[in-house]
Amino acid sequence: MVFFGIILLIAAVICFFFARSQSNKLADLNATDTYTTTMLHDLHKKVVETLGAEALAEPCEIEGTVSCDNPLVAPISGKTCIAYRFSLTREYSEVVHDTDSEGRKRTRTQTGSETIKTEEECAYFWINDNFGKAWVDPTDAEIEYVAGQNILLPSPDKASILQFGDFEFAAPASNKGARRTTGYRAQEELFTDDGRAYILGCVVDDEGEPTIAYRDKKLKRMIISRQTERELAKSAAGWSRNLYYGAAGTAIAGIIFTVMGLL
Repeated sequence: MVFFGIILLIAAVICFFFARSQSNKLADLNATDTYTTTMLHDLHKKVVETLGAEALAEPCEIEGTVSCDNPLVAPISGKTCIAYRFSLTREYSEVVHDTDSEGRKRTRTQTGSETIKTEEECAYFWINDNFGKAWVDPTDAEIEYVAGQNILLPSPDKASILQFGDFEFAAPASNKGARRTTGYRAQEELFTDDGRAYILGCVVDDEGEPTIAYRDKKLKRMIISRQTERELAKSAAGWSRNLYYGAAGTAIAGIIFTVMGLL
């Protein structure tokens, strides 16, 4: 019972930190001023001419349409995008020998996976509104990806090249030991180079151009999302509230179980 209580207390701490993260996100959304591209260009000109380029790092948020001069190509689907996240995992099954709660030995098969390769790429793009456009540097941003291709290929009997769209993987022969490879899964997530987007970041100078980027000394996070500011704020408020309630309830239950176990 003490062990179960400790597990609940650990879960409460995790819920608390996630709740605080959502609360901080909500605070950033509410505290940051909304700009148009014209306002960004005017601010850039004023600060650079009076204080210099290095002085410009103003939190801002803006909504508009995304476009990209040199879009990336997603490795599996081949779609153009401003950012993608790719992973390749090996899926396996293995024979496990253990003992149950009554001391009886048993043999069972369990499945699992391990990551072989991960990759995340992003490219500069434009945010366009009714007044003009401005550069966006998505490096280190929290990007709201959309699920793309998800392909599972069985493990080959002999060493061969597996093809996942434009991505190739040299797969070894399927092993026959206790842990046997059953297949390889390739997944990609995308943020395409079209459609509307909401961006929270800092306007800075980048080679003489006003550019929205991440600056940790000015803002805790940079967000690139398909949702509107209102939708993001509503979601963050809901998650924060529910996670705080969950943390409190789980902590109380954990304390009760721990005390009962020690008595």
